[in-house]
Amino acid sequence: MTGFFGALRCARRNQTSNLKVMQKALIYCRVSTEEQAEQGYSLDAQEKFCRAFALNNGYIVAGVYRDEGKSGTSLDRPALKDLLAKCQDKQSISAVIVQETDRLARNTQNHLTIKTLLSKAEVKLISVNQPMLDDSPEGKMIDTIIASVNQFQSDINSRKTRKGMQQKFDEGGWPSLAPPGYINVPMGESTNMRKAQKTIVIDPQRWNLIKEGFVLYLSGNYSADHVSDILYEKGLRAKSGKKFAHSVIVTILKNPFYAGIMRWNKQEKTGKYPPMITLAEHKKVLEIMNSNNNYACRRRKYNFLLRGFIFCDICGQRYVGEKHPTKNKEYYHCSSRRTHSNKGQNVEVSYLEQQIKEQFKHVQFSEKVIARALDKLQKLYQKQNGEIAGQTQILNNKKKAIEARRDIAEQKLLRGVLTDEDFKRLRDGFTMELDAIQTQIGELAEQRELKIDVIAEVIKLSRDIYKAYLTADPELRRHYIALFWERFIVRDKEIVKAIPTRLIAVMQKEGRVRLDSKWLPLSPLNLTLRDWQYMESLKDRLSNIKRLLAVA
Repeated sequence: MTGFFGALRCARRNQTSNLKVMQKALIYCRVSTEEQAEQGYSLDAQEKFCRAFALNNGYIVAGVYRDEGKSGTSLDRPALKDLLAKCQDKQSISAVIVQETDRLARNTQNHLTIKTLLSKAEVKLISVNQPMLDDSPEGKMIDTIIASVNQFQSDINSRKTRKGMQQKFDEGGWPSLAPPGYINVPMGESTNMRKAQKTIVIDPQRWNLIKEGFVLYLSGNYSADHVSDILYEKGLRAKSGKKFAHSVIVTILKNPFYAGIMRWNKQEKTGKYPPMITLAEHKKVLEIMNSNNNYACRRRKYNFLLRGFIFCDICGQRYVGEKHPTKNKEYYHCSSRRTHSNKGQNVEVSYLEQQIKEQFKHVQFSEKVIARALDKLQKLYQKQNGEIAGQTQILNNKKKAIEARRDIAEQKLLRGVLTDEDFKRLRDGFTMELDAIQTQIGELAEQRELKIDVIAEVIKLSRDIYKAYLTADPELRRHYIALFWERFIVRDKEIVKAIPTRLIAVMQKEGRVRLDSKWLPLSPLNLTLRDWQYMESLKDRLSNIKRLLAVA
């Protein structure tokens, strides 16, 4: 019996010794987007190759980490991060197995960083296809050389990619991901295990929605957030299925790509794809956006026309607007909650705004002011019209000169003086020049229309202030109110005082503007230096109105 138990203990010791020999290893596999179509680099092939090595060399595979579609030039890879964290957790990991070191990194610095982390964790790096890489001085030197070669190959591929993207850009193609409203589609079939080049075409699902967003914003009546809300209700979705973020909508609106202008790598070029808007419309979008920023216009949950203009006659505090969704009504009321009760002082928004509208009936410029304004407008129109006509004529002359050069090139091609390649190069150049000139001619035509619209609006304002106010959009109405009145004093739901601006007060004193008798009498006006400085500052307000009219 003693001999039997002794033999059993010996067998157990041998079994324990064999288990200690079996070490734990982790397998790492990676494939980039470009390598996914190449043979021999699939994740399954790498894993199978590494598992076979582990089995034949006494390693137990404790985990497999796979990064698909990830570049080896970056350490920002989810599976790699998890693998390195596993090695640091003291999980008795003895080795990390890869098919080749370029699976782990294609950057010398990153490669050495990963090796340092593994070395500190006492984890050995094994490259199955590179058995010469060991811990000897020679092996370390070869490892560094191979890492440098991997980076060199990666740099060469990057240079080829950048060169191809630059060539595509030079030819009028877009070398990057298409913005919303457009999509990237392949040109032809993939060849030599490489994906086919892609071009930009209209996205049939998003094109009309994005275009409608531009139309809404160009009207001047909608903010970027409001546009986003409307388009979301009509079916525009981000890839996540959610509404486009505010920053995305702003980026779309500001992007010259939609006007046919590509900006890439600090370069600008006209693209060979259908633009969604004209260059003039793109500039108008930027003007509206800048105007909103300069005038500190912010989107509010509820936008009240008279905010900042109406004050309480009891305590002097500003009135605020408030919406009652349950009653489906909107009210103005004094912001004070301590000095007095608001009982009987709350006034419906429509009722108070109607009183303000009535005030515009009692303001009229004198005939002298109107005549002077019309005279200046006529001179301005003639000047602007002459400038635009002159610029258009210059562009038309340039266009005819280019067309003449193109005709000469065609004749040389027919006579055999020019080769097909030379003619194609010249023709492409002529086409680009003609397209650019035609775009400029179109912009001038639209500028002329905008200037006429501004002049028409100013004429309407000078002749009939009340009508101009009625037909203005809400934001322009606020500018009209700010031009004519400083504030309105309200008590018992009625306007009891309407205080004009200093500009209007001066014009009234000089007889250039008439105020109806319904207005409260003004105290004698004694102008000080401060008053004149105030009136000088009103020039900015008038300029704001002019800019707002120009983009309306």
